[in-house]
Amino acid sequence: MTPTLTPDTILALAPDPGSAASARKLATPVKWQHLNHAGGLLWGECQGSGKDPYLTGVDPSGPVSRCSCPSRKFPCKHGLALMLLHAAHPGDFGTAAAPESLQTWLAGRQTRAEKTAGTPDPAGAAPTPAPDPAAQARRRAARERKVDSGLAALHVFLKDLVRDGLAHASARPYSDWDTQAARLVDAQAPGAARHVRRIPELLGDPAALLAHLGWLALLCEGWTHRAGLTPPELADLRAALGFPLDQAGLQAEPGVSGRWTVLGQSTTQEDHLTTRRTWLERAGHTALLLDFAAGGRPLPPGLPTGQSVQAELVFAPSATPQRAVLRGEATEYRPAEALPAGLSVDALLDRHATLLGRNPWLECAAYALGPVRLLPGEPWHAVDDAGHALPLGGSERAQLTLLAVSGGAPLTLYGEWTGHTFTPLSHLAPGHLTPGRVIPVRAEARP
Repeated sequence: MTPTLTPDTILALAPDPGSAASARKLATPVKWQHLNHAGGLLWGECQGSGKDPYLTGVDPSGPVSRCSCPSRKFPCKHGLALMLLHAAHPGDFGTAAAPESLQTWLAGRQTRAEKTAGTPDPAGAAPTPAPDPAAQARRRAARERKVDSGLAALHVFLKDLVRDGLAHASARPYSDWDTQAARLVDAQAPGAARHVRRIPELLGDPAALLAHLGWLALLCEGWTHRAGLTPPELADLRAALGFPLDQAGLQAEPGVSGRWTVLGQSTTQEDHLTTRRTWLERAGHTALLLDFAAGGRPLPPGLPTGQSVQAELVFAPSATPQRAVLRGEATEYRPAEALPAGLSVDALLDRHATLLGRNPWLECAAYALGPVRLLPGEPWHAVDDAGHALPLGGSERAQLTLLAVSGGAPLTLYGEWTGHTFTPLSHLAPGHLTPGRVIPVRAEARP
């Protein structure tokens, strides 16, 4: 089924704000030649700076695009512009067949989708060799020995900090924190290293610093006593330390099929790694999809916020299951229908406390919050009907946009709560023909 894409959901697919801005400029018929929609494919030619126009195709069922331009971003500005054009000017599209190169690309996508859905491999295809359990066990034991050493050194480092007094922590050179983080990376505990690197930014807030050091101390203690943890609790501990998720093994586990609503996306940048979090909900169950891009490379195409999709998700082991991987591709896109009810501030905090009781290393979770009013300040706050408030994160531009959209009236937000700030990712607006609609909050990637 071809998805119904609005300008907001299309621009939410942009890999960065610059691509979104460029796409809006190109989304006018005068810049395109041979606009067509035929055979389940949007295609057209956009004149660039060179002699020959760029041939662009979009498979709306993805939605994914292919373009002859040299951009390494997916989707590129031409793919985004073509989708925006079709959303705004569908009558300008003809029905001519796409060039052979685009038809071959579309046929390849359909073939891969059929194989993923269970089409048997051709006769005589060589089976994928099974991994060697003994070799896996040796590699795992070797890594755990390294983690043992790294966390033991971290625990001594934390004790020294407390013994010297936290007031003296700001006098330490940055090399102290950087050296400790580098040792943890060498010990194959990158999750712990990431949190050690955060210590310098908390030196001006003693309460936040103490809480953060306590989190790291709990991580060390948890690893020391890991033999007493249940398998889901151990999975959460390993995830906090930065152990990679076995996605291949996870694909063999049972999944949860159904119609999932895409409620928000968040993109963060740390060093040379870009991370995108996509939040989905179905029948009160929250799922988190993670995508990564290293070395300045673009993120893969994501799911559009505000759409509901037919998909099968497989959840990673956890005492608070939310991390999931997509099995196959999402299909049957349509506008979001069943939206979650907003929580009061007290209800959100109670629900988050329950999750933390099961997984003390949980860094963030997503909730619908509302109705709330936005209160500008340093920082901004979201205030519910009882007068209880949560500090807001995100860019000032996103906060001002939400204030302008609300006009000062209450609204329901969907966003991430870290235990310190609530960052809106979208707002859930009431509609006339459907129960509501999801409007993404576009903002710059957070560092």
